[in-house]
Amino acid sequence: MYGLHPNAEISLLTAEREILFGTISEVSGNDDSGGAGSKGSDVVQRDLERFMQMLPESLDMIDIKSRVKSKTPYVICALQEATRLNNLFAVMRKSMEELQLGLDGALNMSAAMEALSAGIASNSVPALWMSQVSTRIQEVYSLSAWYADILKREEQLKIWTKGDLSLPTSVWLPGLFNPKAFVTAVMQTYARTNKLPLDVMKFMTDVTTKVDPSQIPEAPSEGAYVHGLCIEGARWDKASGSLRDSIPGELHTPMPVIWIKPVTSDKFTLKNFYACPVYTNMQRANVYSPMVSTFTLRTKEASYKWILGSVALLLQNDLSA
Repeated sequence: MYGLHPNAEISLLTAEREILFGTISEVSGNDDSGGAGSKGSDVVQRDLERFMQMLPESLDMIDIKSRVKSKTPYVICALQEATRLNNLFAVMRKSMEELQLGLDGALNMSAAMEALSAGIASNSVPALWMSQVSTRIQEVYSLSAWYADILKREEQLKIWTKGDLSLPTSVWLPGLFNPKAFVTAVMQTYARTNKLPLDVMKFMTDVTTKVDPSQIPEAPSEGAYVHGLCIEGARWDKASGSLRDSIPGELHTPMPVIWIKPVTSDKFTLKNFYACPVYTNMQRANVYSPMVSTFTLRTKEASYKWILGSVALLLQNDLSA
């Protein structure tokens, strides 16, 4: 009736399922009687030790800044991302150390420590940690998957902040705390290089044929390659290089590497392109899922078809969390 693909009903039912069982889990309480010797406390102790061992050391900002020769937009973006990652690590490390002392009986258990303990026990992201990273929805994302995501972010930043902080061949866009700032940095870099005012800058996106970013030999001379996005409401057909209807049952299909190409306003066009919104996750218009940008995707059909179908690119696929 509204132009949505039948897969939309699956997404709706899946979201309702997550809310239903999440609510049941919250109100069911804990059958453990508590205490240091209880099974629940043993599980929390074990997982807490594992998470503390997995947490990397903070990035050495003094060393990184000492290697900066010129504060280009990309370098500034890398420094901001590294700072935010260190802030997150500091919050995580402090809260886990305090909880460890609480479990050992050296400190009284505070509300924050109880919340962290409950989160570890239920494999859900503690609100204190989630508040540092707003690109994931706590209710539908397991703590173990969230933690793996954070470690992957750290790996990308370690590579980016090596040497002279050169831009990676392809940037894992979902792994940035502020992906919108990176997209802006792409246009700022082009504007500075070509001595153009920023207010005449726009960008278009070209979907490559490479699915694996490791297949990209080098970064483009202009713009940047990004990867890690998926599409909802449609699919990308590599054979025709354009949007196509989704295959029934395939809710989110991964996108190949995308080239963000800066252009001036006079060269920007939407003819044969769909202005596809990019959101951080499935929640879309939500405080946890602001609109990151708009990517141009080639289409052989009228754009209104994809508009009615609410086709969007997502940085995070909540259904796989």
